[in-house]
Amino acid sequence: MSVLDPALQRRAAIIEEFKRPSAEERRQLFAMDLAALRLTDPQIAQLVGTTGERDGLPPWTYSDIRTRLYPAALALVFPDRPLQFEHLLGVVSTMKPSPVMENQ
Repeated sequence: MSVLDPALQRRAAIIEEFKRPSAEERRQLFAMDLAALRLTDPQIAQLVGTTGERDGLPPWTYSDIRTRLYPAALALVFPDRPLQFEHLLGVVSTMKPSPVMENQ
């Protein structure tokens, strides 16, 4: 909310809070989005764990996963190779989640 103009905030009919996905929600997202890769449960669990809270950083957002992780992993393999678990894990291990926007 702090990044929005106060005049816009006063005129908002509904204020919706978007929270970062829980481990279970990230698991479901990876399972659904990456079903064609036929990842194993341990591989999905590893992606869930590495996109969770760690080293003082917050968990990844849905946007971090869909608009940053997936494109970065695909960029590693396009156009010659298929996307694999190792590509996703490599990107996850080097990329940080988006910062938390605090209300003032």
